[in-house]
Amino acid sequence: MFRINLNKKFGSLFVMFIAVMLILFGLVQVSLGFIGEKDTAFITNIRRQGGERNESVPNRYTYAVSYSFTLPDGKKIDGFTYKIGNAVYVKVSKPNTSMVTVRYLKTLPQINALESDVGLKVGNLIIIGAGIVIIKFSRPSKKKMYRYKK
Repeated sequence: MFRINLNKKFGSLFVMFIAVMLILFGLVQVSLGFIGEKDTAFITNIRRQGGERNESVPNRYTYAVSYSFTLPDGKKIDGFTYKIGNAVYVKVSKPNTSMVTVRYLKTLPQINALESDVGLKVGNLIIIGAGIVIIKFSRPSKKKMYRYKK
């Protein structure tokens, strides 16, 4: 009986942890849009990952886009993002020729993202909302707790 209760608590704590991580990720993405430093990054690599996505729209693939930028003190920071696109894509033949704008935290530049992904975007708000919904529905209601307590 103790083992069952421990597993239930671990499962609910794990779900709660994932929900908090979703909320934090969404908040970081939103806050980078407002307080993040802006810089220019160079795309270093584009890779198509896996095969065709299992969606109703054919010829859609996931791409990993790697980029790097240099801080004012000369330190080089690398980052990456995932993009969804069609079957036609351009590989980076000469690194450091394609430029994108990134946002990063001045105190911790390893936290960075493409400017097109940060700010009050619908996707970021959905991630925050999903975390809140998971927390709301993963907590046991008070009625259930009192019903089984005898």
